[in-house]
Parts: sequence; C-alpha cells; structure tokens
Amino acid sequence: MINFTCSNEEYAGDLAELIRLFDSRFDGELSLDVSYTRMAGALKVSIKADAFENFEKNFIYPIKGDSPLVVKREEKRCLKMAIYSALVFITGIRLPYGCLTGIRPTKLYVEVDSSPEIYGKSARRVFKEDYDVSEGKVQLIERIVDVQKPLRNKDEKDMDMFIFIPFCPSRCAYCSFVSLAIDKQRKLVRPYIDCLIREIEQTKEFIAQNDIKLRAVYVGGGTPTSIGVDGLDEVLSHLPAAPEFTVEAGRPDTIDKDMVDMLLRHGVTRISVNPQTFNDATLELIGRKHRARDIYNAYALVKGKMDVNMDLIATLPGESFEDFKNSVDICRALSPENITVHTLYMKKGSELKNSKYVGANFQEASKMVDYAYSKLLEAGYAPYYMYRQKYTSGNLENVGYAKPGKECVYNIDIMEEDTSILACGANAISKKWEKDKNLITRCANYKEPLEYVKNIYMMLKRQREFWKESN
Repeated sequence: MINFTCSNEEYAGDLAELIRLFDSRFDGELSLDVSYTRMAGALKVSIKADAFENFEKNFIYPIKGDSPLVVKREEKRCLKMAIYSALVFITGIRLPYGCLTGIRPTKLYVEVDSSPEIYGKSARRVFKEDYDVSEGKVQLIERIVDVQKPLRNKDEKDMDMFIFIPFCPSRCAYCSFVSLAIDKQRKLVRPYIDCLIREIEQTKEFIAQNDIKLRAVYVGGGTPTSIGVDGLDEVLSHLPAAPEFTVEAGRPDTIDKDMVDMLLRHGVTRISVNPQTFNDATLELIGRKHRARDIYNAYALVKGKMDVNMDLIATLPGESFEDFKNSVDICRALSPENITVHTLYMKKGSELKNSKYVGANFQEASKMVDYAYSKLLEAGYAPYYMYRQKYTSGNLENVGYAKPGKECVYNIDIMEEDTSILACGANAISKKWEKDKNLITRCANYKEPLEYVKNIYMMLKRQREFWKESN
C-alpha cells in the first residue's frame, strides 16, 4: 500500500492515478509526501518517503509556456516525472508507459512533436528519456501516428455524427456502459426512439444551415441491432449520408438476413461483429447469450458486403494464454477488415468489478497483447488507433488494427480529438473542436435512457445553445 500526500490538492487526483499503477504491483507499505516550489521559469519538486531513513529526492524542471493552461499542464507533467523517478528508485518497478496516465498517448505524442519550443527535443526522446515509455510502446505509438497522418481531419467544418442506442440482449459481466438488457426495458424502446429521432432531426438542421460536411456517421451502443429491424430501420432512415457509416452489431445473435438487408439499404459501410472470445465456456461466464457458432453464422452474412470489425478481449476471467491465442488465430483466419484488441478493465458498475475480480498479472496480460500485435502485423494488419483506460490489466492498452485503406475514420477522430462530434442520444457527449486554439469543449446529455426521455426538451435546448455558439 502506497499512501500519498501532495501540497496542492488540485493535482492530487492525477498524481494518485500514477501512484495507483505502482500500488497494484507493490507488496509493501510506503508513504510519500510531495511538495513543490515555483521558481522563475522552473519547478522544484521535493519528495520525501519512509522507505529509507531521511529519504528525500529533489528535482528541478524547466517550465515553458505562454498561458496559465500550458503552465498548469507542464507542472502536472513535471510532478508525475518526479514521482515516477522516486518510485522506480524505491520499488525497482518500471511501467510500460512510464509516467503517462492519460487515455490518448498518440495525441500527446503529436502535441509534443509539434511543440519543440516547449520540449526542446523530439517526441521520441521525450517519451523515452523524460516519460520512460518502453521502446516497444514507443514503436507502437509511432506506427499508429504514421498510419493516421493522411487520415487526420484538417477542416473545422468537417465533423462526425454519433448516435447512441443503449440496449443489449444482455449485460456483459465486464460492461460499465449505460446499456440496458432489452428484455427488461421493452416499454422504454419506443419513447427512446421517438426522442432520439427528434434530436437527430434538430442536428440535421444545424448541419444544413452551417454547410457541415460529415466525415463519418457512427451508430453505437449498447447493441443498436438489439432493437430489431423495424426500430433500427426507423432510426437509420433519419440519418444523413456520410462516406463512412458504421453500425455496431456487436452481438452476433442480433444479426440475420433481414437485418443485413436493411443495413445495406441504408448505405451502411461498416459493421461490428464482436466475438470477444471464441471460447463457449467464457462466453457463458461473461453473460453473453450466444456461442462461437453464432459468430461464424453472422460473419458469413456480412462478409464481402460491408467492412467488418471484430473485438477481442485479453485476460477475460478463466482464460489462459492459449485460449486468447486461439481467438486471435481464428480472427486472423476469418480475415475481417478490422480487429480491435482490448485489454480487460474493471470499471465501477461492472459485475466483474463488484465481484472483486482483479484480472491477469502484468506478465500474462503482456504476453497476450504482444502475441496479438506480432501475429496481426504478420497477417498484414497495421495498428491505427489506440487508447488506455484506468484499471486495465497490466496497465496496457486497447488497439485497433486494420488492413491497408480500411481504417475507421471515426475511431481516429474520437481518440485524437481533432474533429467536432455531433452526438445524439442518452449518454452522448457532443464535442466542439476549435482548430486555432486546439481546444475541445463538450456538451453532455443525460446518461440514463429514462432520464434522457423525461428531459428531452432540455437536452434539445442545451444542444441548440451549445452549437449556436459555433455559427
């Protein structure tokens, strides 16, 4: 257990996340006291610990920046580097992403690379020398940044549209999203669709009035296909066209010929058919109501008609390395356009988190993730987007792989935050990107579907006012 105090409570939350990553791999008892002093163009950080008698380490970092926001960000960065260095010295533990705790390492890499006046050296050197990111993870980040370069958004008026449908056939044990088992919520589906269509139509007015060009439309959840052919057909009939049009149909037991025909009529270009695993025992354990054979049947219905993504999750409960290896090998053989490899994470509200499941250790999780990386590269896939989450097994990452030219633009946009997102539905968060300031502002709808339905007029008003500022 590592106990921690900081002289500035404003930074304590961010710093505690870094300490938690050590705590998950440290067996002893340790107390840290962190304080800092602002100097002219620099920050002095002092760290005391009870690991050794009279232990104290002092660090001085240059601080550059021409705005309070940049200075604040740099101060937190320096505090993390100091704490990380002290904990590595005390514990001997090194983390694969070093002192980085953020969701978007690739976004940070690009920002560092484009700010030599602040960092004074290349992004590679900053990540390796200052942040202590491992060579393997730096190479992964660099591969993704290179793949993304020709696909990144360059125009503020090019946007994406996101539609959230929060219903599923059942709730998976690892799920923490706002999604409802549809059998218990049938009465809510009709009013939810009505409210969602109202918001879609209002959003379309904004698109038309402001000459917005859509890069991608993404219908996510939940499992949008769980509301049935007729319900989803009604929603899709109100959506505008876009070059990339994704519908998540993650549960193969919601995909049949009628569903596929309807999606094709609406011009859907990309679909998710998500196994998570091809192990029937694991599927039962995590609460999915289908079996591996259903995955094969659903995939046969969509292969060659739309681009397909398949999700896999490393370190699912009860699964060995051989189980995960088998799932990766099957996915490679099926050869969908996209394969996304997640590392299991336990967030508040999930059944696994509530049952105190802790996930695999770092070595086992790394072995799984590394196997997927090497075998998918061998098969011609390239990593094209990534993100990290709290409470992930082994402090690792989630990575999307794609065949050349089959990258999902929406996934890149939402992770790199250089595109405005027009979001509709419960738990949807609209994001406004201001290119000149490199600034994202957000407008969130109510999370719970029932609250969204009850407060739809408030949601519509809030979204109108948010986007009106962009006119």
